Amino acid sequence: MDEERIFLSIEEAISAIRNDFCQYPSQNRLFLELCPLILGPNTAAVEDARYNGLWISAPGRRHFSRMRKISSQELARILLDTLTARPPPIEVMAEICRRTFAAQVEPESNGTGRGTGLWVDTGMARFKCRQCGRCCRELDYRHELSAADYQLWQELGRTDILERVATITRSGRIISYAIWVEPGTRRFAPVCPWLAPADSRAPPGTWICRIHDVKPEICRQYPGSRKHAAMTGCTGFAG
Repeated sequence: MDEERIFLSIEEAISAIRNDFCQYPSQNRLFLELCPLILGPNTAAVEDARYNGLWISAPGRRHFSRMRKISSQELARILLDTLTARPPPIEVMAEICRRTFAAQVEPESNGTGRGTGLWVDTGMARFKCRQCGRCCRELDYRHELSAADYQLWQELGRTDILERVATITRSGRIISYAIWVEPGTRRFAPVCPWLAPADSRAPPGTWICRIHDVKPEICRQYPGSRKHAAMTGCTGFAG
């Protein structure tokens, strides 16, 4: 398996684009670049730097006097709704993904047995964790624990980890999890309890994870892509 490339079906690609639009601060420049690709050449969209706003024309009306002000969130929703309702040809979809993910993307429409979709280069081949601890201390991943992680800790008898996991139930069934809590409470710990300074043999400012071998999937996969690293302050591609 090529760990630096992932294959996405068209539906998965649209879902990934939706996640990208929702998890970062406003990406106005990206949204404006995508407008012609998704909405077509007859819809105009521009940024008004004076008022920190966006303007968009009605479909088929590019005249600036017919434009209306629109928020970044609303433009993102229009792009996503249009993309979902009318997915473009595979080559156009590849270009949309290239711009959205800031990555190399190649369309796949034959012969591999996977069907039509896209190969996305995550850029992770050039990633090297600096063990700076920033992702552990500053990012909010409290509700990202997977059921597989929880089940693994149960199988391993890791009660020390499980006591720091809150379960959210509905009708007696666990539907989600929250990490990391103070044992016996529902209060979140101020910092990850498994993060510790490295010993004196490591460079200053180096941190270690005390459950590294069984840490959650969200931690194992971070940052997952070069763009996500850049958007969340990860220095693993520096140097």
